[in-house]
Amino acid sequence: MKKILILGGGFGGVFLAKKLYRASRKNFDIELISDNNYFVFQPLLPEVASGAINAEDAVSPLRKLLKGVKFRNAEIKDINLKNRKVLVLQGFRKRSHWIHFDHLVIALGQESNLDIVKGLREHAFTIRNLKDAYNIRNHILSCLELADVTKDQLLKKRLLNFVVIGGGFSGVETIGEIKEMVDRVINYYPNIHSEELQFHIVEYANRLLPELDETLGKYTKKVFLENKIIVHCESALLEVTGTGVYLDNEKIINTNTIISTIGSTVSKLISQSKFKLNKGKIITNENLQVSGYKNIWALGDCALVPNKKENEEKKIKTYAPPTAQFAVRQSLFLAENLILLESQKKLKSFKYQSKGSLASLGSRKGIGKIYGITVRGLFAWIIWRAFYLSFLPSFSTKIRVLLGWMLEFIIPRNAVMTDTYKRNNISYQYYKKGDIVFEEGMIADGFYIVKEGSFKNTYKKTVDGKIYTKIYKPEDHFGSRVILLGKRRTGTIVATQDSKVLKIDKNSFILINQNFPILNEYFSKYLPKEFIDLDLKIEK
Repeated sequence: MKKILILGGGFGGVFLAKKLYRASRKNFDIELISDNNYFVFQPLLPEVASGAINAEDAVSPLRKLLKGVKFRNAEIKDINLKNRKVLVLQGFRKRSHWIHFDHLVIALGQESNLDIVKGLREHAFTIRNLKDAYNIRNHILSCLELADVTKDQLLKKRLLNFVVIGGGFSGVETIGEIKEMVDRVINYYPNIHSEELQFHIVEYANRLLPELDETLGKYTKKVFLENKIIVHCESALLEVTGTGVYLDNEKIINTNTIISTIGSTVSKLISQSKFKLNKGKIITNENLQVSGYKNIWALGDCALVPNKKENEEKKIKTYAPPTAQFAVRQSLFLAENLILLESQKKLKSFKYQSKGSLASLGSRKGIGKIYGITVRGLFAWIIWRAFYLSFLPSFSTKIRVLLGWMLEFIIPRNAVMTDTYKRNNISYQYYKKGDIVFEEGMIADGFYIVKEGSFKNTYKKTVDGKIYTKIYKPEDHFGSRVILLGKRRTGTIVATQDSKVLKIDKNSFILINQNFPILNEYFSKYLPKEFIDLDLKIEK
């Protein structure tokens, strides 16, 4: 019995495993490896983020979906092509195991590449998995909670500005859902008025949804403008900080909420492999075999698959787009080819013509093209929901999602935060010249090491009335006095140049200092020496 090892638990991997098991379970030993034990239906993540559906309705347990298929929840670390084995790390202690295969199928999809714009990785949310959707939802609700009580009008403006980067399918669906979510919960916040809210979508191309016809892009913009969503087309993203988005037309959007739907790349496992890549994707032939191998296959977003159907019609070489629709179709073709190969029959070439594309614009409006026919408005929105409902991989999930959508018409949107969003314990952060890190009197939330640029620290509320200032340059640091000495407040710290810092959150810094004697000794000498002239009113 031949061993077929499938890497990845997305559309391509899951539908391939299901098809193979149903069609040829007696001839193949099928195993699927994924770092999650659930299948996530990514098109529904914006609705999870907005609270339109429950998080569990956008996911299905892989063990339930793949009954009869061997499943392994593990991290894929390496591929040894010569010896036909894959290295995985599994368990709490990440112990390594080698798994042998006769046929290897790579369906790992793509990962976010936020390094394409300065500050994007450090300050933007993504929306690729369930955790991302949770983080976005909790962060937006946190912004509304603070905006309702703050007296700082500049802070309130930033809190109520929401920006989505990317005007493709994911971007328009995300901004539409977020707008609808905020509109439906805003009545819980008496000190926030609708005119204070701003929603922005930024797209580099000259129109939204550049994948579709120009008329559909114009209609999308018209719907957004009617819905008070500000559209920035032909706008290149230059830089992102914790308090703003900087565009190439000198436009600055002050915000604390940036969601990126741009930038994709293959996993590090693929980029470091010996596979031939083009545009960052694994090159395959029309049979979905990886170039140079007969027993290695690839499909979905990580693969560059020639589409014979369009090649014949357009007389030029075209490739399958990275969509769920094509990944599912590729999985069915690949299952047939594996069976044909074992029967020593001629393999089939992948050819498929898209049935169409659909997008939800929020507020029960949609847009798309089905079999060449343009649909828009409420009718398109209904078709969109029916289309994605049909793609959900399990009957129980279909029922839960359908009921959730029906209840949306009569039950108010939930405004409960499941957890306060927290960024990484250690991370880089960017500040533009003039950005304020702390205002005098605030409590430091972390320890900051200056990597680039400079900052000025100013104390005005001193006992003798003199203004105390201190400059921080690269390799200097700030935040330790408030954290380690238990002092209640900082001075006003302002970036005097465009700057970059490494931030260690407060609790992590305390633990490191307590358990690293050299560091503890350094600060016991540094703090009395550096702040000997500082005499504060509140701290006397």
